[in-house]
Amino acid sequence: MSAPGPRAADVPYLPVDPAQGSARIGLIGCGGISSWHLRAYRDAGYSVVALCDVVRDRAVERQQEFFPAADVYDDHHLLLARDDVDVVDIATHVDVRPALVRDALAAGKDVLSQKPFVRDVSEGHELVELARTHGRMLAANQNGRWAPHFAYLLSAIRQGLLGEVLSADFWVYWPHDETVADHPVFSRMTELVLFDYGIHWFDMVAQVFAGKQATEVTARVKDVRTSVIPVPTNAQVGIEFPDAQASLTFRGSSHHAEWAGYRVEGTGGVLSYTSDDYLGEGTVTLTTSAGSETLPLQGSWFANGMHGSMAEVLTAREEGRPAANDASTVLPGLQLCYAALRSARDATTVDPRLVNSADR
Repeated sequence: MSAPGPRAADVPYLPVDPAQGSARIGLIGCGGISSWHLRAYRDAGYSVVALCDVVRDRAVERQQEFFPAADVYDDHHLLLARDDVDVVDIATHVDVRPALVRDALAAGKDVLSQKPFVRDVSEGHELVELARTHGRMLAANQNGRWAPHFAYLLSAIRQGLLGEVLSADFWVYWPHDETVADHPVFSRMTELVLFDYGIHWFDMVAQVFAGKQATEVTARVKDVRTSVIPVPTNAQVGIEFPDAQASLTFRGSSHHAEWAGYRVEGTGGVLSYTSDDYLGEGTVTLTTSAGSETLPLQGSWFANGMHGSMAEVLTAREEGRPAANDASTVLPGLQLCYAALRSARDATTVDPRLVNSADR
């Protein structure tokens, strides 16, 4: 009798901490998202020794809340000059981040860059090559990869539970307009849904179909009459591969009955997820020829995501291997995202192989 195949409960999806945990972290950029980074690092027992922000009071606020013993700077060069900073977490806006990444690599630091990694794919390749030249690690904080539902999906695929993936459909209905209504930038960002938010889903599609090259991306966005912000919050995307398809549905002004899910089908089975919480809490159901199993997931997007992104960097450093979130791995997802932005803008179908940014 043949041995039974892997069970749903056997799929690992939670963050894995380094065995030693001795690396010391410096964080540049103490805006709103940094609180989630620091909370995750504190709860994981990581060592954060320095915080930096051009607005010093923001760094002081984070220091007092999370790491009182950390030193505070308003000049990132002073943080990078420290010999006791091993890994730099750069959590600034994407428009100023590449220059900071270059400075950190030149200073001999390993780097975790906040998402989206770059606005220009060619610049992303340049930074990846620069990290190799300096012999340093450059990873991207695509934290959605460690959200419970997404982490489970990627692990199940890598273990072969679904066979070859043939289709992947994702959907989210949630009140994103209300979440960002008071934010001076996000509430007026025309790329809000497809770029700032949707980058996680484009990254997931690229990871689900790792090794396959998409050939067509078609995207459309819509304003919503009931939205409380003046930018499009509805979008749908179709992505074509030579022998597979993916779709994304975003409904960002859904003020009632929040809902999220996915269905990923392969030659060996189907993995599905549904929840009334779009941040990854809920259950997954694995269906194969052997039957169907449902598993409740542990954790949440922000807690697991920020923890997992840094945990992978620290563990990879300790084990002397590339990180699973190496910056080179996020570039295919960025190309899909930028192809979608161009498709939505021009109302056409775009070949992502020919896309370098949203503009060219």
